[in-house]
Amino acid sequence: MKHFSLVLIFIVSILLGNIACSETLRVGVSTSYPPVIFKDNGKIVGIEADLANNIGDITGMTVKLVEIPWEQLERALIKGEVDVVMSGVSVTEERKKRIDFTRPYMTVGQMVLIKADNIMSHASKMSMYSSGKRFGVEKNTTGEQFAKSEFPTSKVSSFDSVKLGIKALKDDEVDYFIHDAPTIWQYTVLPQTQDKSLFGLYEYMTKEPLAWAVKKGNTRLLEKLNKALSTMQSKGLVNKAVNQWLPIQIEVGG
Repeated sequence: MKHFSLVLIFIVSILLGNIACSETLRVGVSTSYPPVIFKDNGKIVGIEADLANNIGDITGMTVKLVEIPWEQLERALIKGEVDVVMSGVSVTEERKKRIDFTRPYMTVGQMVLIKADNIMSHASKMSMYSSGKRFGVEKNTTGEQFAKSEFPTSKVSSFDSVKLGIKALKDDEVDYFIHDAPTIWQYTVLPQTQDKSLFGLYEYMTKEPLAWAVKKGNTRLLEKLNKALSTMQSKGLVNKAVNQWLPIQIEVGG
């Protein structure tokens, strides 16, 4: 009996030791990008939330979602306040100078949103590129970079959030609102969030891979995340997450 008790104590101490040594993965997210990452009844949900949970299941790490405003995410990562950013981040050459990225898990791009009442006058590219047109974008996004580069002679207004940009579109303060495709689909296609006063121009203006960002030089975590991503892709978990929240055919990164 005494021998059995010692063995039991030994097993329990190993288990407790493993729990104590469980690594916590602090995931920085900005919940302003439905259906990629957002809040529903106070809970953080979306494609990235599902993928983060999958990483925890595969690696054994404890996943902690840390909500941070979009414009502060990169700084929080560089300062070590979070370990990874999973918030629909587009991979760009400029960002790669400051942070490292995993392999892409999905490819999207910029699309254009207009008022449904303006289909006849605003839907063509010729109209978009004509003088005097006004564009709305979200601050610190690839959409903002694209609009300022592509339409240098037009007025480009930058807003603090997607909602403010769309409000400006509805109020006729801008003629076009440019953002990532999932945002355009959210407002024009997905039944639960569709706004019939808006119309999407369903043609990619850019092609952008989405990936997870880690601090420059953190090769250990980068390798672990890439390995977890490969496991998710082989099990169909990436497609499952994307199709659950975005039931529209898109290109999934390989």
